[in-house]
Amino acid sequence: MSDLLNATHPALPARIPAAALIPGLLGLLPFWGLALSTQLSSGLDPLLALMALIMYGAVILSFVGALWWGLAVHATAPAPRTAMFIWSVVPALIGWASIMTAPAIGLRMLIAGLALQWVLDGLLMRKVPNVIPRWVFRLRTLLTLGATSALGFAYWQLS
Repeated sequence: MSDLLNATHPALPARIPAAALIPGLLGLLPFWGLALSTQLSSGLDPLLALMALIMYGAVILSFVGALWWGLAVHATAPAPRTAMFIWSVVPALIGWASIMTAPAIGLRMLIAGLALQWVLDGLLMRKVPNVIPRWVFRLRTLLTLGATSALGFAYWQLS
């Protein structure tokens, strides 16, 4: 997968713009705040924190899937637009299902959904380099690691 991170996109900037990086990193605060609140005395009921974490994860998974809709709208040939439109709703369905199941299963579904979306982002970037800017994939890598590690921490604490 290191090839995905080092893929070249000559016309696109490689540096993550601060306007995208800062809100992205701030979006990790609820993941970690809620994950830690499942174990620490934060004033928030641990079960409520766990359910809020799963719901927030579902919202974020829906968001990263919806990015494909936006990418497909602007994509030109040879981008697989139809597949992108279809896939764009699948993460929302995974997130929705994760809310309606036992917390341990829901956390695993969210981790798998975020990881799968990251893999598919990388594959799309490799197949059609101009669809996803290099910096977007770098940011997605950072945010996926932050979110899945928080979800993983909460799952580990359930055991």
